[in-house]
Formats: sequence, structure tokens, C-alpha cells
Amino acid sequence: MLKAARVKNMFQQNVVAENRFLTDISVLRQDAQRIMRDSNGARTQQSAAALLQTVLAAEIICVLRYTMISVSQDGLENGWIGIEFQEQANDERKHMKMAAERIRELGGTPNFNPAPTASRTAMLEQGSGNFAKLVQENLQAERSLIEHYHELIGYFAESDPQSCALLTDIVCDEENHTSDMEDILLTHGA
Repeated sequence: MLKAARVKNMFQQNVVAENRFLTDISVLRQDAQRIMRDSNGARTQQSAAALLQTVLAAEIICVLRYTMISVSQDGLENGWIGIEFQEQANDERKHMKMAAERIRELGGTPNFNPAPTASRTAMLEQGSGNFAKLVQENLQAERSLIEHYHELIGYFAESDPQSCALLTDIVCDEENHTSDMEDILLTHGA
């Protein structure tokens, strides 16, 4: 509890003005909410595949962002930072594969090139920047992503136990990522 309170206090002192990563996750959540609303309760394989596409898109963004951080100046200068973010990128890559396989099982075609996202473009151009800010942005986006996945778990709970189980597994990893990022913020003195 003390760790969470200290991290929350850091957020209040260091508010991130423009978090493109969080914006992208919010857009994906809105897309998913629209799909759930427009399905009018009909849980078809097509709507399930479309919802899982939002998961795939989010995981693509995470892979790119975390890989970029792992090889950023901070990641290269502080080996443990590079290793931590590469491990997180590897987890996100695993999640991409899981989502893509499930989309295929549902008869869909995974889209590995979703609509352009601000964080994907901006983060790859930015290079090294304020490391604490990047981690705070990641933490905010991961928390929103966890909420998004919980919404999807609720949607799939009765109609698609396989997708529900997949998302439950992914949420466990995402929760570990948030804990790791909180630790990084505390250790890095952000």
C-alpha cells in the first residue's frame, strides 16, 4: 500500500500533460465499446474478432514502445532498464500472438498494421527523452489497458470462455507490468 501511495503522489506532482500512448489506448477502448454497443447483445464470432483486434492493436503499440525504451539512451546506459523493458516487450509480443491466433480461430484476419496511432509514430521519432515521464505514461496506459481488458472479460464471460481465459492471462501479465513500472519509478527517483 505504501508503494502505491508513493507512486500516486508522484503522479499528482508530475502530471503528464500529453500522453499519446494513453490517448491511443483510449481510442481503442472507445472502438471496442462501440462494437459492444452496436452488437445489441448479439455475440457473434465477427464481433468477437473485432474486439480482439483492439487487443492486438494495443499489444502492437506496447511492443513498439517498450522495445524503443529498452534501446533508448536510458535503456542502454542502465542495463537493468533495458532488460526490464525488453522483457515487457517480449510479454506484449506473446500477447500479440495469442490475440492473433484467437482472431484466426474465430474466422477473422488479424490486422498487424492497424490505423496509425499517435504514440507509435511519436515514440519512434522521439528517441531518448525524459525517462520518468515515459514510465509514468506507460503506467497510465497500462492501467487503462487493464480496465479495457476487464471490460472485454465481462463481455466474453458467458459467451466465449476461450477469449475470456486469454484476456485473463494477459491481464495477469499487465498487472505485473504496472507493478514493475511502479518499482522503476521508485528506484529511478522519478
